Amino acid sequence: MALIGNLRDIKLPSLIQLNCMEHNTAKLTIERAGRFGFVYFENGQVTHAEYDPYIGEEAVYKLLGLVDGRFKVESDVRPPVRTIHTNWSNLLLEGMHKLDHAQGDGENIYNKMFERLLTIRGVNMVWVLDAGGETIFSTDQQGASQLLNVVFIIMQANRMAAPYSRQPVRFVSILTGDKRLIITPYQREYIVIELDKKTKSDTVIPLIKQAIGKI
Repeated sequence: MALIGNLRDIKLPSLIQLNCMEHNTAKLTIERAGRFGFVYFENGQVTHAEYDPYIGEEAVYKLLGLVDGRFKVESDVRPPVRTIHTNWSNLLLEGMHKLDHAQGDGENIYNKMFERLLTIRGVNMVWVLDAGGETIFSTDQQGASQLLNVVFIIMQANRMAAPYSRQPVRFVSILTGDKRLIITPYQREYIVIELDKKTKSDTVIPLIKQAIGKI
């Protein structure tokens, strides 16, 4: 029987450690925003990984940076080729070291914030947009275009109204279809958070403030 879950609940390092310590031969598939990654185990060692366009150890390092994504572990699936020869524990240590010391990698800047936001009850997805409305980073880009077009209009209206407002608008809450969006400026960008429609803004905004570090 395959093990199925989400990286929000079980992080990739824990999945790797579990399969290696159990001396498993298995295939781990990770799907995030329509993009697939694969990690293969053979007799308790990580022997191959893919995360287009990355292969081998570099693919593992990139996958370790994901804060969410659906996963499936299938037992007794052997790797098609061996591209990793490093012991699994050293591979994990090196991967976590790269994440902790990444320089100039914008995605790593937001990973911890995304992880905190996704633990809030009712939060489904998170996007970071630049001042022009372009998506910089997101937890999921599927089905985002129409929503983000609405967000861009709100952003423009907010900027036009700013000179006439005594206090800047910090949070905007809008309903679009069956979704609720929270929009807030962050440094030179905007964070857009999709909530369940039933989630109340006044309940979740204090938690969002805490997650993104607002005072």
